[in-house]
Parts: sequence; structure tokens; C-alpha cells
Amino acid sequence: MGKQNAIQSFFTNDRMMLVLVLVNTISIFVGGFFEASTFFIWSDSFFTILFVIEAIVKISTYGWKDYWKDGWNRFDFILTVVAIPSLMNSFLDFDLATNILLSLRALRIFKSFRLFKFIPNVDGLLKGFKVAARASLIVIIAFVVIVFVTSILASTLYSKIVPDLFGNPGVSLYTIFRYFSGDDWGAVPVRIAQNSPDIVGHLSRAGFAIIFFFGGILGVSLVNSIFVDAMQDDDNAKILQKLEDLEKKVDELKKD
Repeated sequence: MGKQNAIQSFFTNDRMMLVLVLVNTISIFVGGFFEASTFFIWSDSFFTILFVIEAIVKISTYGWKDYWKDGWNRFDFILTVVAIPSLMNSFLDFDLATNILLSLRALRIFKSFRLFKFIPNVDGLLKGFKVAARASLIVIIAFVVIVFVTSILASTLYSKIVPDLFGNPGVSLYTIFRYFSGDDWGAVPVRIAQNSPDIVGHLSRAGFAIIFFFGGILGVSLVNSIFVDAMQDDDNAKILQKLEDLEKKVDELKKD
């Protein structure tokens, strides 16, 4: 009975689970330098089994309904189930079924996402993120539409001039997205100018400069500012609510 209680208290202790997740994450990172090492393959399987046991212990302790009610338990359970196929790594020959082996090895990485659970005040951060996402949804949609339309236009104009950047709408979408993010923004019009007549090159430089100013500088800054302001407004609303509650308590004390 004492042994059973010790196992139960170990696997229901969030601090102990944090240590296991950290050690497993470090093991996965270090193991990446020793791909053929059976030690890291077996150690990762060991951690996966521990996390499976954790899920079983918590379900038996809290009951399935109460266990599944907690959002972080659902998150842990899904990541654990996704990582279970990686146990096959221990039984497959490293030179056999290479593609399958690499796919299974990649699944184990998902266990490291459990670290999000232990970020201080992560629930508050997620709530603030949801509020900010709702507040800036229209602006984000408008920005996505601008990127989408610009990529189609650029593909139509420059698919023959620089096919590696604008050869089709998909490639063009990636190029425009990188351009808006400021990634090597000056190189795109230069490539166009090098492969087209002078007038086309000059007009393209001017056009892409305008696009970068309004989309890459003003557009991205606007989305960021709205998102940050929305998160701050949510925090301010909570502070105001606490102040109002405090004022009510002070008023009640004065009446007494």
C-alpha cells in the first residue's frame, strides 16, 4: 500500500513531472548528435513509458471524467499518445526502414511541448492571447488578404522574369510573406531589375518600396501594436475590476 501511494504521489507531482520533461528534452537534444546511439533511443523509450504510466496513474487517481476535464491533462494525454509510436525505435534496425524510423523518431519531440504547462502564469498568458487574437482578428485577416492578393499579382507580372521567386502563386506567396517580414527585402527588386528592361526595373523598385513601406513597416507594426494593446487592455480590465472590488470592501468597512 505504501509503495502504491509513493508511485501515485510521484506521478501526480507536477514538479517531478517537470524534471522528467526537462531531462527528456535535454536527452533528445544531446541524442541528436549521436543518431546511431542505442543508449539515447532506449532512454527516450524509457521516458515515453514513464509518461504513459503517468497518464494511467492520474486517470486511476482522479477518474477519467475529472482527468479529462483539465485542459492541461488533455494536452499531456494527446502528446503522450502521439509519442507512443516512437517506442518502435527500440526494435527497428537503424539501417532498415529508414523513412519509417525517422518519422517515428520525430514523434518523440512532441513530448517536449509539455514544458509549456510549467510556464509561470501560462493560463493568464493564454487568456490574454485569446483576447488579443479576437481584438486584432479583422486586421490580421486584412493583412493576410493583402499578402495573398499581392502574391497573385506578383506571380502574374514576374513569373517569367524570376521564376524561382514568383514562378507560381504558392512560391510567390512565400516570397511576398518573406518580403513583408523584411527578410532580404532589397534583393527581390534587384533580381527583377537584373532580368528585365530598365523601365520595368525602375517601376518594380518603386512598387516594391511602396509595398514594403505600407505592408512590411506600417502593416506589421499595426498588427503588432493592436495585438499588444489588446493584451494590455485585458490586464488593465483585471486591475480595474480588482480596484472596484477593493473599493466596495472599503465602503462596507466604513458602513460597519
